[in-house]
Amino acid sequence: MIRLWIHECFRVFADRLNDDKDREQFGSILSEKLGTHLDVTFHSICQNRIPPTFGDFMNQDGIYEDLLDFDKLKIHMEKVLKDYNETPGTVPMDLVLFRDAILHATRIIRVIRQPRGNMLLIGIGGSGRQSLAKLSSFICDYSVFKIEIAKNYRRNEFREDLKRLYKQAGVSNRETTFIFVDTQAIEETFFEDINNILSSGEVPNLFKAEELEEIKTSMAAELKREGINEENNQEVYAFLLDRVKANLHMVVCMSPVGEVFRYAKTYCR
Repeated sequence: MIRLWIHECFRVFADRLNDDKDREQFGSILSEKLGTHLDVTFHSICQNRIPPTFGDFMNQDGIYEDLLDFDKLKIHMEKVLKDYNETPGTVPMDLVLFRDAILHATRIIRVIRQPRGNMLLIGIGGSGRQSLAKLSSFICDYSVFKIEIAKNYRRNEFREDLKRLYKQAGVSNRETTFIFVDTQAIEETFFEDINNILSSGEVPNLFKAEELEEIKTSMAAELKREGINEENNQEVYAFLLDRVKANLHMVVCMSPVGEVFRYAKTYCR
């Protein structure tokens, strides 16, 4: 139980820190709390001062367990990557699963497994952020949604893609990971919509009246089963949004330098 508590402290607090001094202070606070309240030391619980790793994907029952055997974890992840690469319709990934990559994947899985679990992955391009997000989504049995940038891609086109995303997560009721990369932010306003998705789940004025009618037709059986009045657009839209919020997980991949990161911090708080 103590190892689980340590793991969750690292995931909830340490993973959000990007400064060495802050991480050192976190380690000091954690050690102090372990000594004061549990009468143990970090070293006595975690050999070689390696933080524990927990996950629910190594057993068929979905039990959240202490992944003590890293070699076993590595073999499992390599098998999953092989399965992913052999799945029809996917583009094979030439991904090297070194220790840090595997541990990052376990963290992504932990977050997107949670209701409304979203992540911000910061790193330079080519560091494997998208690949690990795809692999983690595959482990969770989620669909991956990405936008494709074309020459004249602007906010109207982005909104059309968001409609497809909402239909996939809401109408089709599919667990979905939306992977968005900072290089796809052609306009600053993209982050307004992303902020709305993250904060409330609703992108204002996304669907026109006739589009909502099409959605009602597609969901007629489910609306009836849930006792929702099809004539009440507010109830129908609320049902759609509830499904989207339950099924959608955002993974935003950003570089720590550049203008995009600056204005992303302005819009997404």
